[in-house]
Order: sequence, then structure tokens, then C-alpha cells
Amino acid sequence: MTDTTIRKSVFLAADKPRVWEFLTKADMLGKWFHPAKEDLVEGQEYTLTSQKDGDRMCWGSVEAATPHDYMKWSFTVGPLAGAMTVVEWLLEEAPGGTRLTLTHSGLPDSGEGYGLVMALDKGWHGFLSNLHDME
Repeated sequence: MTDTTIRKSVFLAADKPRVWEFLTKADMLGKWFHPAKEDLVEGQEYTLTSQKDGDRMCWGSVEAATPHDYMKWSFTVGPLAGAMTVVEWLLEEAPGGTRLTLTHSGLPDSGEGYGLVMALDKGWHGFLSNLHDME
């Protein structure tokens, strides 16, 4: 793993507390990303599952959580074979709502890992787009 990083921002017509709910509440995560077994809380492990069959999709722990402003996860998926990456969420006030920025770092930089990086990039693009429907 290296400094290969995915960065994406989306502007949402919702205030920061509302966006925070979608990032941390188990019942809200499943509406735009993957269902969670429980709310995401700083210092706790999390598991997000498949909507179809309940299989584990991604997991890690919530490393930091400053409500309504910032959250940091350790994060892995099956193809990473247990290697942990870092997902950071930054919420900033914007005219009419919130700018949400995702930074996913520590991704593979090898030729073999490039397909996974492309898949994660496409996945994050789609998931963040889903948030527009949740405002």
C-alpha cells in the first residue's frame, strides 16, 4: 500500500447534522451505501454488509469522529486481503447545504492493484451520487 488516493466531493442540499446522520446511523447507511449492523462510533469496529444477501462487504474501525465535521475509518474489502486503507470524511458548510469530501488513501499502486483502485473509484462515485437522493 502507498499514497495512491481517491478524492471526491459532492455538494448536498442538507445541513451538516443531516449529512452526518447518513454517515453514522446504521439505518441511514444502508440507504446510500451498505447496511451497517450498528451505528458507527469512534473507537468501535464496524461491518457493512451486502443489501442482497447480508454478506460482509467492508469493515474496519472508526478511528476518529468529530460530529458534523470529520470522520476517519480504517477500511478494507475482500480484494484487499485484509490490508487496511484509510477513508476520511470532511463536512464543510456550503451555500444551501454541505460539501462532503471523501479521501480514500493507502490504496495499492501496483499494476495488479490498479483494477481494484478503478473499481473503488467507480464505487465511491456511485455511492456519493446516491446521497443526492437522500437529502
